[in-house]
Amino acid sequence: MSTLIEILAAAARQQPGAPAILAPHRSPLPYAELHRSVRTGAVALRQAGIGPEDRVAIVLPNGPAMALAFLQVASCAGAAPLNPSYTQADFAFYLKDLEAKALLVGEGSPSAARLAAAELGIPVIEMRDLENAVESNSLLDWPTPDHTALLLHTSGTTSRPKLVPLTQQNLVASARNIAHTLALSPMDRCLNIMPLFHIHGLAAALLASLCAGASVVCSDGVYAKGFFAWLDAFQPTWYTAVPTMHQGILGQAAAHAEVVARAKLRLVRSSSAALPPAVMAELEKTFRAPALEAYGMTEAAHQMASNPLPPLVRKPGSVGRAAGPEIGIMDEQGALRMAGEIGEVVIRGENVTPGYVANDAANETAFAHGWFHTGDQGWLDEDGYLHLTGRLKELINRGGEKIAPREVDEAILAHPAVRQALAFAVPHQQLGEDIGVAVELHTGAKVDEAELRDWAAAKLPGFKLPRVIRVVEKIPLGPTGKLQRIGLAAKLGVSLIDDQQRGEFLAPRNETERQIAALWQTLLPSARIGVRDRFEALGGDSLLAVRMLAALETDLGLTVPWQHFVVEGTIECLAGSARAATAAGHSSTLLELRGGEGPALVCLPGHDGTLLGLARMAEAMPAGPPIWAYDFQKMARAESVESLAAACIEELRQRQPTGPYRLVGVCFGGCVALAMANGLRAAGAEVELLALVDTLNPAWRRRAGLASWGAARAKQVGLKIAAHGEALRQRRLGQRLGYLRGRVGDFVKNYRELSAARYGVGNVENASYRRLMLEHTPQPWPGDALVLRVRGRRLEVPDLGWRDWMGGKLEVQDLPFAAEGALAGDNARRVAKMLAEFFRLG
Repeated sequence: MSTLIEILAAAARQQPGAPAILAPHRSPLPYAELHRSVRTGAVALRQAGIGPEDRVAIVLPNGPAMALAFLQVASCAGAAPLNPSYTQADFAFYLKDLEAKALLVGEGSPSAARLAAAELGIPVIEMRDLENAVESNSLLDWPTPDHTALLLHTSGTTSRPKLVPLTQQNLVASARNIAHTLALSPMDRCLNIMPLFHIHGLAAALLASLCAGASVVCSDGVYAKGFFAWLDAFQPTWYTAVPTMHQGILGQAAAHAEVVARAKLRLVRSSSAALPPAVMAELEKTFRAPALEAYGMTEAAHQMASNPLPPLVRKPGSVGRAAGPEIGIMDEQGALRMAGEIGEVVIRGENVTPGYVANDAANETAFAHGWFHTGDQGWLDEDGYLHLTGRLKELINRGGEKIAPREVDEAILAHPAVRQALAFAVPHQQLGEDIGVAVELHTGAKVDEAELRDWAAAKLPGFKLPRVIRVVEKIPLGPTGKLQRIGLAAKLGVSLIDDQQRGEFLAPRNETERQIAALWQTLLPSARIGVRDRFEALGGDSLLAVRMLAALETDLGLTVPWQHFVVEGTIECLAGSARAATAAGHSSTLLELRGGEGPALVCLPGHDGTLLGLARMAEAMPAGPPIWAYDFQKMARAESVESLAAACIEELRQRQPTGPYRLVGVCFGGCVALAMANGLRAAGAEVELLALVDTLNPAWRRRAGLASWGAARAKQVGLKIAAHGEALRQRRLGQRLGYLRGRVGDFVKNYRELSAARYGVGNVENASYRRLMLEHTPQPWPGDALVLRVRGRRLEVPDLGWRDWMGGKLEVQDLPFAAEGALAGDNARRVAKMLAEFFRLG
């Protein structure tokens, strides 16, 4: 059975008297009667001149009449349901774009649709015209599986909407997939609250139920109070909705506790938008039933993936496993990626549209490399569960950093006062885009933007912190109840941000602000710096920010959480954060970057002591162990790597007296981590994890000889030049000068430190740790180790010189080049993922 009429005929034969469609204040429509009505309506459409290749627009409110109209039209022609709330101009556009042969409406239907049809000369058919046709064999030329059954437009938020045709086979395949995923049977009853001009309601609620011989309650709308009356009256076994609808229902659940207690839901399904894990948990607690998050889109006739029913695993935050079509993750060159690697989600299968109508350019892009490209970004885990990170077109490009807004949503949503949060792109004069968030609060809750900003700073890496937060009464929704990011800045009146448009100059007002301003003067080109001028607007970049924060501690003795600087980026902010940090007291040299359970992941930074990259890595690490990091700037200068390692061991064993110990070192910190591992092992403690990030074995050059070192050095220089060239190419013209300035400054600083370390020339900060590393000869390590190598930043040695030093398994993995440091940009997330997978953390 590959057509809709065949599905209905089979159900009518198997259980003719069983109810198929139910509705409030209406008699149930049995399967036999539904099949007869669909056939009668199809004959009437044929008599009106509608053939299998024609398209009929449908404008009816939600309810049983709309369900029947869709089945009548889709069984014999191309059905195009339209939103009844459209204006006359909207109807005119869609009717013309569809090339509709007729418009099907109810008696007394909205005049806007009729007026638009009259303007275009399109005949209008009323539902009552389909009730009394006389069936004739000559009129029953039913469509084949390849005929179009349904046509829907994409949302069209940024360009002209594309027209998606779905064949009879597409719809039947999708309905079967959904019925199989949910284990639907004739004993099930769906409560449909989704609009029937959207693929979610048509495929998941209506067609999947009919395909399984189950019944479906066709309600007349989406209202929380109405939902509980229908839930009590019809006792459905499941319902499906988008997250905003689920949240509205949960908001009213306490007021209908008795109805909820009587409910007999077998499952709750969510699709069409990301379901926050907290909402999923509340749904399961409220309705005492599993909540299944699924992944669908119009071009796939809805369902592509779904979390399974118990006893199989449901993963909050994941949209589940492939549930119909084949799913892959593809890079920009068309190669499929491995588990854990991020890329574009692609699909193929019998439920996928054959291609957009009259849009060759879109089809060429969408169906490249033999797969349909969804436009979503995500990754598959080792169990085959799909994790979405956002729409590619919704990614926020903040000065070259691609930020998935969903991650920002979830961080803000974790605040107890927040009911809904939606991150969106804000136009920015210098960065191109920055991050904004619209926030909707729970009834009676109170929280201001400053508190939300501090909350976000504790949960997000600095470059993902929102610049603009708007607390609104209601976040605007699209016509299907989905939140829409694109265009939200304009709807909320958030205009272009221009950090170079400086307001009234405010000079430093106290000694702390004057000290910070003097430091900024040494780093930035601006002649005049006020306490409310942003670091970035004055020409600062991420590398200069790292130097500045480190200098605050070493030169001025001011401890500032890096998140606070990234949020505001002003001297006023830095001075206030420094005062707060000093008042709170930060005497320990072993700082907590993130809490957790079990043995800690202990991190050692590079020779400059900067913790920014490690803090970003900690934020990206999956939930699990606590993450600590040493603050080298607070430790007494050591005479050797071994003496520094001994001091670190002493403080570590005060915090965590017994093993197992887990050590991760970056660059110079890798040498310290290895020395700590040997020291702990000599003391009888267990070391189960040793990872060296961008750490070149300092003894390798002495052992390899001048020729080998020179060849590796030459290769490294070539890779660096190529990488810097690519980085410049990806930046806008206005950003290139700042990038070059930062790289030249980095080179000069590096040269001065090396000169001071090797020859004692000058008195340069951080030179002492460089000298310790140059003079150090590591001791062999008998256990396993992971080495992460940043291509182009270190001498091109396959294992960074560690192969002969490791007695156990040595795994070497590569990281992309990052000019600002081994853990800069997306490398922090990559390192977190590699550590979590290799050592099975979490």
